[in-house]
Amino acid sequence: GVATVGEGEALRRAGIATPILVLGAIDLGEAVPALRAQLDLTIGTGELLVAVAEAARALPLPRPAAVHVKVDSGMRRYGARPELATALALRVAADPALRLAGLSTHFAAADERDEVPTLEQAAVFEQAVRDLAAAGVHPERVHAANSAATLRSDRYHYGLVRVGIALYGIPVGCGTPLPAGMRPAMTVRSRVTRVVELDAGDGVGYGLSYRAPGRGRGALVPIGYGDGYRRGLAAGGWMGVGGERAPLLGRVSMDQTVVAPGQDLDVAVGDEVVVFGGEPEEAAPTVSQLAETLGTIPYEVLTGVAPRVPRIYVRAGQAIDVVSATGWP
Repeated sequence: GVATVGEGEALRRAGIATPILVLGAIDLGEAVPALRAQLDLTIGTGELLVAVAEAARALPLPRPAAVHVKVDSGMRRYGARPELATALALRVAADPALRLAGLSTHFAAADERDEVPTLEQAAVFEQAVRDLAAAGVHPERVHAANSAATLRSDRYHYGLVRVGIALYGIPVGCGTPLPAGMRPAMTVRSRVTRVVELDAGDGVGYGLSYRAPGRGRGALVPIGYGDGYRRGLAAGGWMGVGGERAPLLGRVSMDQTVVAPGQDLDVAVGDEVVVFGGEPEEAAPTVSQLAETLGTIPYEVLTGVAPRVPRIYVRAGQAIDVVSATGWP
């Protein structure tokens, strides 16, 4: 599952051959490149359906283009009202250039303790499924569940689930626990690039907003808001250095941040810094703690990590791949 055609194309270039579903709206002009990449598309308007059908007939596709019709069951975001969604699905089923690969919706409040809104949306969605069945049309997949709904009850699983943040081992709210054995999977690490001695009164960073109350040290970490480490973390943020909390000193810059390592800690250039995540003994903030400091949600912290930060994929304690937009090794 991806949000844009560009993301789907990137996965195809990386050798992913399995079905890829674009979950959001696309521009009409993106229908041709999307189908060239053999992406499944989510339809919520008649205009997009026409564009996709025309593209499917114009291209030499190996099979009919896969279309998922999205029902707006109450969130009022992307999708079509139930009666229009049913009509769109019937048009897809009748077009030999297309196939009805799915009927979907999205829950607005599955992560809230009150389950009533989710049950109401499910009822609307299930009625649309029944209406199609009455017309003799059966989508290949029926799907609605995000992470919260997936973990909350198999009542919402239907034929497919769309797990997002739970893949990162982050709790989804509503008091629903993660399954046993799941834990946070993402850690952001950096290294010390300078250790500087501070005298009483020395300022640190832009605006010299921090003034050293006495002698101390600062450790420079090459990460900042250009990497997704937000400027708002200057108020109460910290990183893990040598298994101890290292509070931020001064403002977060675009590419660099200064922290205060423990006074008894022997810190040198090249030492590892755990920016967030990691094991408890590393003393770094969790994603949830970072989100709390920023007054936001863990989703925004995780998705905000910029492409230039290399992604190192680990299996059984060994790095198996590195992906970076900058081409760093």
